[in-house]
Amino acid sequence: MNDDEVRALFDGRGRVELIPGRATAARLSRIEEIAHALGYRQHSIENLGRLGVRLVYGRDDGPQARRRAELTIARLREGGPLLPAIEPPPPPPPSLPPSAPSQAPPRQRSRPLSAPPPPPPLFPPSPSDESPERPRS
Repeated sequence: MNDDEVRALFDGRGRVELIPGRATAARLSRIEEIAHALGYRQHSIENLGRLGVRLVYGRDDGPQARRRAELTIARLREGGPLLPAIEPPPPPPPSLPPSAPSQAPPRQRSRPLSAPPPPPPLFPPSPSDESPERPRS
């Protein structure tokens, strides 16, 4: 199977099975790259004995996989290569809903606030702690 035959199998279906015959490790790797570029993930490899192997892929509906598939299809329509030279960037984050109009921020004070008064004592002073007042002379 050449690249175009493999690419034609990954047409957006949820599940793709292909039997590449007695494919080499390099050929199996190439099939995996094509599937990845078109938004598919390998689910299983089944040994068929003399016939070789059956590769089973499922469509990956994650946002990065969908974005990668969109970019690959757009590149193919423009006559570009099937596989990119580098991995495409991740999709942009979802946009935030518009926020409600905010009120004006509070005004800043021109002078710093004074320190709060100290807390009252926990126990009242005992009479022995008090010293008698001396008359002033």
